[in-house]
Amino acid sequence: MPLFNRFLMGFLLSTLSLGLHAALPPEIEQAIKRFIQKSPTVNGLRVETEWLESNLTIPACLGGNVEILTPLGSRLWGRSIIQLRCTKAAWLINVPVNIHAYGDYVVASRYLPFGQKLEIGDIRVIEGDLTVLPDDVLRNPRAAYERILGKALQMGMPIGLNDLKESAVIKVGDPVRIQLTGKDFQVSGEGIAQTPGMIGDMVRVRLSDGQVLQGKVLRPGIIGVNME
Repeated sequence: MPLFNRFLMGFLLSTLSLGLHAALPPEIEQAIKRFIQKSPTVNGLRVETEWLESNLTIPACLGGNVEILTPLGSRLWGRSIIQLRCTKAAWLINVPVNIHAYGDYVVASRYLPFGQKLEIGDIRVIEGDLTVLPDDVLRNPRAAYERILGKALQMGMPIGLNDLKESAVIKVGDPVRIQLTGKDFQVSGEGIAQTPGMIGDMVRVRLSDGQVLQGKVLRPGIIGVNME
């Protein structure tokens, strides 16, 4: 088991032998916090741990150590389960916690309409609890610049990667190269873009003889037209 999913902690036998059950000791709470802080999911973030069950007690682990671990496949993020296990006494206790991880993220600095191309004045960075935000929220503003909003955003709303589209790689009036593909042939030519588009979009192109074709943007400056 990886080190961040397994942390052994011994604590004073006298503390645990006060009775059959003892309240969750401060030593255990601190050990759980250290265990969480070592998790890769919160690496580099400021973390606060909220205990969701105030009356939690644990059995004595006489002559043994309490092991701290997580359920298989779980993620230490937001509402989570930490497990305490005593192999000597053969018990396992679930400790429900709410993990708050604070870090920087990108928000709209004003109302931004659908289709807005993002520039420096459109966004700002604030700090907040990332565990209550969508997983795709942007942490670095540079990831947003020169991209297009796929939906309108109110001031202060977080900006996610899925909210953005690449800006048009072909603009109206751009000279483009056309690749015409048909059955058993492929030819190329040149034209002028009549509509803008991103990679994968369908755009209209006017040829030198005035004919207008529709094709797919393959890459910047290249349009593919299927004649089959």
